[in-house]
Amino acid sequence: MTNNTFLKVSIVVLALTLAGCVPPSIINEVSLMHNVGYDKEEEMLKASVVYPNYAESDKPALITAAAKNPSSLQEELSHKSQFPFEIGQVRVMIFGDQLSRDGLASILDPICKDPKIGIVRIVITDGTPDLILNKTLNESPLFLMNLIDKSIENEGIPESNSHVMYDQFFGSGIDMSFPNLTVDSKGQIKVDGMGIFKGEKLALRISEKETFLLKLMTDKNKMGVYSFDLNMHGHKANIGVRTNYGKHKVKLIKENLKEQVRVSLNLDVELDALPEWINLEDEKDLKLFKTALQKSISNDAELLLKDFQTNGVDPLGIGRVYKANHRNYSEKSFYDRIYPNMTYEVNTKIAVRQTGVGN
Repeated sequence: MTNNTFLKVSIVVLALTLAGCVPPSIINEVSLMHNVGYDKEEEMLKASVVYPNYAESDKPALITAAAKNPSSLQEELSHKSQFPFEIGQVRVMIFGDQLSRDGLASILDPICKDPKIGIVRIVITDGTPDLILNKTLNESPLFLMNLIDKSIENEGIPESNSHVMYDQFFGSGIDMSFPNLTVDSKGQIKVDGMGIFKGEKLALRISEKETFLLKLMTDKNKMGVYSFDLNMHGHKANIGVRTNYGKHKVKLIKENLKEQVRVSLNLDVELDALPEWINLEDEKDLKLFKTALQKSISNDAELLLKDFQTNGVDPLGIGRVYKANHRNYSEKSFYDRIYPNMTYEVNTKIAVRQTGVGN
């Protein structure tokens, strides 16, 4: 037997041996978690799990359990299912409002240590996870994940998954932020802004518009819609522009003995429809429109950064920018003494790539 043949046979034997060591899991004899919610109920941790109930019906099922700690919580869930739970297929984790305000550390620690958990979408809700998960029972198993994915890819929500969460939670110079799920007046689930954390606790909620501004200043993906009030030629209108791509840069400079944060935004925007009193083929109209849009984005972004500063949160990661240029960086010293006194300047440059005309 040649060396090459021997090597091939050895690989096949090894693969078969290793495969034989893996415990078999028959699809209708395990409960595959798809969506999981965690919340606080008085002094107890509460978990809600949605899983396909293949043994009894074609529809997913929802079970809940409560316990004093995460380990007991897992056991309580298992007692309520005829089959063992498999957490490796979890796609979305939802943290309830009360748990988010009290602190996520007790839940995040076991999540981070579980090797079975892959890349999971992490979100919060302004209510309870039960309310959200109940709404998904008549939908496809991947409905919630697809809803969040779409919002992140095309609708102005910053990237949010377990890997981003690990980096923000365990790293220094930045605070965690998660998309917020809510149920609207029509009973439909929607992504509505974001929650910004200080350490393990929810400190601030921001609107959809503010969330998109945060995305413009942090993410490579700039897809989303920005709306602003335009006053031109004696007319007023609310205009929506879609950003397709762009670049951002955050740097620190000394200004009057204070640290100033300077954010540069270069954005390519698409206009699907405009009032008939705006003619962007006219050079003067184009200049007026771009100036108004640039000023609106810059002003709104500066107000958002000051709001973060007032609330003592840093989802932009300004602490990391400061740390990169200061060898003796101390996170506590930075956020106690330097961050509260910073000033902000946002400069926006717009390129209009496509226009349309509306009535």
